[in-house]
Amino acid sequence: MKDCRWEPSDQQHQIASLDELRQHCAVAQSDMLGHAVLTHNAVCSVIENHETFSNAAGSHLSVPNGMDPPEHSIFREAIEPYFSSQRLSEFEPACREIARTVISQIHKDKPLEVVSKIAKPFALHIQCAFLGWPDSLTNTLGEWLEANQKAIVNNDRAALKEKADEFEALIHQQLDVRRQSKTTKDDNTRRLMNEKVTVNGETRRLNEEEIVSILRNWTAGEVGTIAAAIGSIFYFFAQNPAIADKLRNNQLNVDDAIDEILRIDPPLISNRRRATKDTEISGCPVKQGEKVTVLWASANRDESVFGQADAFNPERNKANNLLYGHGIHVCPGAPLARMELRIFVQELQKQISKLEVVEAPERATYPSGGFQKLTIKAA
Repeated sequence: MKDCRWEPSDQQHQIASLDELRQHCAVAQSDMLGHAVLTHNAVCSVIENHETFSNAAGSHLSVPNGMDPPEHSIFREAIEPYFSSQRLSEFEPACREIARTVISQIHKDKPLEVVSKIAKPFALHIQCAFLGWPDSLTNTLGEWLEANQKAIVNNDRAALKEKADEFEALIHQQLDVRRQSKTTKDDNTRRLMNEKVTVNGETRRLNEEEIVSILRNWTAGEVGTIAAAIGSIFYFFAQNPAIADKLRNNQLNVDDAIDEILRIDPPLISNRRRATKDTEISGCPVKQGEKVTVLWASANRDESVFGQADAFNPERNKANNLLYGHGIHVCPGAPLARMELRIFVQELQKQISKLEVVEAPERATYPSGGFQKLTIKAA
């Protein structure tokens, strides 16, 4: 039997390596990831059992991502209104203007590296606009995210602590600006400062540590995955012009189509859990306290569920698509992400009718999905 081990640092094309390994085992072993869960069924069994596989798997406070019920439910209830249809409707015009501005940088018949020039700027500008932060912070945020990812890849705990401190200082700066100015508009950052939760029967405002954690999760999670998603969409349209044309001609539901593109080429690779007791996953023994990593990027390409992993079939596959997670921890920001991607695709297809990949693309490495470099030419 094949040795079921998977180390992210050893993979040049992580999706292809996961596809190959999944044929031999449901759970692989990894020094970095612990028990790396590969199949759709095994991933769902972990996600659905939060009592045995805790989300409180990190070393710092993570609100509400790194919490379990009942605490998780309290804080999730507090942030869900930020992604309501009313809030998103209010944000849509700004989102569309950012998409138009960024996409206008694409000029027909001129090759362009779209990850650095389109995908990342779009994600960074969108996130600053959503939080009410100045556009001048986009470069700072971009540099922080690159350095933080490098620290994750290298498992450099000192660098991770340094990056966490840097980001916390940036957030405190934004909070202080709002405390000191009565004229600052009522943006999502100010709203969080006034948000209340009821914990152990006591109703209080979110404390500073909780606000920092929420803003860190929103930023680190949203920017990286949106940028990766944009890269994957560019590549898919270039490789599948007939499907892109159907989408342009309103022959496909845009949200379902994007979800399926990102099932095939996932922007989010994994999430962590920790075992609260001795157990097993698909016959693999797991001891209390051990790390468990659910590999969405593998589960969402499981042939036993989706047939041919690369086959585009949104209607058939949407019920089992784990793009935004599963169970009580399904991504609360999914409505925002879907709106941002929908608007980007709509504006892209208004301006550009054909895309062509003109250089061999460079795939992103763990923990990122999508592409590191992708050069396209528009027609």
